[in-house]
Amino acid sequence: MKAEYLVKVILPPFIIFAVLVALTIAKVISGWLMYGLWIIGFVVANIIVTKITAKWSYQRRRELRMKEEKKNAENKDR
Repeated sequence: MKAEYLVKVILPPFIIFAVLVALTIAKVISGWLMYGLWIIGFVVANIIVTKITAKWSYQRRRELRMKEEKKNAENKDR
């Protein structure tokens, strides 16, 4: 996996959890609100990572499919 994709996968969850940790340590959020925000943070981070990796996987498969079709077209021409 390229560094560009790693940054896209790692950075959003890191930012989300850094904010949650800072708010928790500063006692801005506590109790049920803290639990709720942490759960929402996990869900949002998971959705972001899944969306990025699915998009990357789709592009990779499309490139492989196009290479295969090009290869098949060249074999037919012979």
